[in-house]
Amino acid sequence: MTSLTLYGAPISPFVRKARLALKHKNVSYELVPVIPVGDDQPAAFKTNSPLGKIPLLQVGDAWLPDSSIICAWLERAHPEQPLVPADPVAAARTLWYEEYADGHMSGVVGPHMFAEIVLAPLIFKRETNQDEVDTAINTELPPIFDYLEGELKTNYLLGSELTLADLAVGSMFVTLLHCDHQCDKKRWPALSAYVDKLLSSELFSPIIEEEKQMLAAMKGG
Repeated sequence: MTSLTLYGAPISPFVRKARLALKHKNVSYELVPVIPVGDDQPAAFKTNSPLGKIPLLQVGDAWLPDSSIICAWLERAHPEQPLVPADPVAAARTLWYEEYADGHMSGVVGPHMFAEIVLAPLIFKRETNQDEVDTAINTELPPIFDYLEGELKTNYLLGSELTLADLAVGSMFVTLLHCDHQCDKKRWPALSAYVDKLLSSELFSPIIEEEKQMLAAMKGG
């Protein structure tokens, strides 16, 4: 079997998405921690991640940058326990939710929430910009929650089965969990129930606990 090595920081929502997909498929891999800032990355990462972003997956002698590319490869290389439905429309909708999470949600959850609430005091050694956080909570996140609330008709975004859409969207809610912020249960009941179920699942919960312990250790240091 071809060995797999995943480069990236576990607290990244994109690395998390790739790890969740690998776990769902029961595919073994080695995780090499990489922070994509500064000059302290492994030489293999610098050489093979042209945009300098995480995650990066090594598959034997091949290198696959970007979480969406990694998940696309994984779906083809390990078609068992599919994360993308066979139906063409459902497959396209799955990829849309992935793009919505990666391209839109991440722009709010990452720089305006996680970077300010967690990284600012822990890594950047500065105070949280509360104006950024307030704008995200009061202005930017509610339309996202409204949209997802309206999309949830059954257990998951695409029906009764877990898909890549849920991994991508759920990963963003894990980041919000680390920020001690989730959607209001009264205003967004369907979304709140969906997030609670997803994050407490056997797929998500061990990874979340691992990340919590890592963040606690960093704060303690």
